[in-house]
Amino acid sequence: MAASRESKTDVSRLGTEHLAEIPVNKQIKANFDELQKIFGSTADLKTIVYHFPNASIGFVHLEGLTDRAQLEEMVILPIQGRIEKEAETDFSAEPEKLQQAIAVTAEIMAAHSAKDLSDSLLSGHALMFIEGVSFAYTLPIQSWKTRSIEEPVAQTMVRGPREGFVESLSTNMSLLRRRITSPSLHFKQRKIGKLTKTNLLLCYIDGLAEPEILETITKRLDELQIDKIFDTGMLEELLEDKGYTPFPVFQATERPDVTAAALAEGKVAIMLEGTPFALIVPVTFWSFFQAAEDYYTHYELSTFVRVIRMLSYFIALSLPAIFIALITFQPELIPSALLVSLAAQREGIPFPAFVEALLMEMIFEILREAGIRMPRAIGSAVSIVGAIVIGESAVAAGLVSPAIVIVVSLTAIASFVSPYYSFSGAARMLRFLLMVVASTLGIFGMIIFLFMLITHLCSVTSLGKPYFAPLAPFSFKEQKDVLFRLPLWWSETKLYKSYMKRRAKGG
Repeated sequence: MAASRESKTDVSRLGTEHLAEIPVNKQIKANFDELQKIFGSTADLKTIVYHFPNASIGFVHLEGLTDRAQLEEMVILPIQGRIEKEAETDFSAEPEKLQQAIAVTAEIMAAHSAKDLSDSLLSGHALMFIEGVSFAYTLPIQSWKTRSIEEPVAQTMVRGPREGFVESLSTNMSLLRRRITSPSLHFKQRKIGKLTKTNLLLCYIDGLAEPEILETITKRLDELQIDKIFDTGMLEELLEDKGYTPFPVFQATERPDVTAAALAEGKVAIMLEGTPFALIVPVTFWSFFQAAEDYYTHYELSTFVRVIRMLSYFIALSLPAIFIALITFQPELIPSALLVSLAAQREGIPFPAFVEALLMEMIFEILREAGIRMPRAIGSAVSIVGAIVIGESAVAAGLVSPAIVIVVSLTAIASFVSPYYSFSGAARMLRFLLMVVASTLGIFGMIIFLFMLITHLCSVTSLGKPYFAPLAPFSFKEQKDVLFRLPLWWSETKLYKSYMKRRAKGG
């Protein structure tokens, strides 16, 4: 599923733009033949014709995308009743009378070209042709199955809303509307992908979102020449700023409350049909340490948990490298009693500390992927049992020391603390690079590497906005929700003043 801004596929052949030059024929059979030619006599293209003394009417729909029961009850039966009632009317000269008889509440449009017919069918509409009329009516009676609203799987929490986005854009829009009941919440819809024509929504609050951000996103979407798009993960790679960074510069979430909060902060959300994950932009490095639950619990606990997340991220990134550097280059930094214990454990180990750590890390990564890809009922059991059995067997066989098993286990647990999977993935990749640096240059090499990493983060942007803000560039006013989660009444001046008045009155 490779994708790029300049697609190598001849999408003009796969798209429907060339069909705009083919007009709708006055003969129903000719239109049926043209649609069969366009869709390649596909099995799900259903056609039916009704012949009456004063009119011939044909219907076309794609099975599975159109509600056949609604087609019968709200379209065919009312039209039959109108034709029988007005037996003397020539409906080919007055097709609007048949259109008025249709009981569909949504807007009925007229299609004048083969492209209109094709796009309408692929959108789940049914088509109605009238013999002698050079256009078709598009009937909006879609009926595709959608998943019901459930609790998000990737972003669970103890306290907070249990609703998560689904694959339907209309449902996701309603979830946001229920949380932001303001006419300033705008949804801009467009299609993306020459072949897939995936519906995309650009969500923002007018007056809060920066016009430069909206302009940048719109421009980059216009530049995309791609034939297929199936998930926001593909879109993220196509829209990010130039230059490489292992860190995500878009925040992917399946929580409506997180998306609504981001919109209220002036950010922009991008949603696609067929995926429950929305993209939030611009974001900062610190956004990935903030979970929705931080704002549903008291600020002391939220701050404590956030500090734990940051410490865990550092452990997941550097603990194996620290172990390698201390064992290989700086053993004098280890307390004497611990050093003696480590030396006794490593006696008889055939590999250096770097190979030992690399071996165990690779084994754990394999077990992690196996646990994800295997059936859910046995995936967790295989990963846990596999880690225990392989760890104990490796120690018993004298291949690794017990200390490295502890280090790798703690590193693995710390990597699961991050609220966002893509963000923890950056630490997983950089961990191996840092291990190589530690095995060759020791602690000093690690310090240089981490300094270069911070310098890189200061240079990264998310749609033109500084990724390491508000620390670089530094903003004192924005520090209230970075390392610590300060009280909510401290966030706004009016709330702070009212809070202090209550405190003075003893309320």
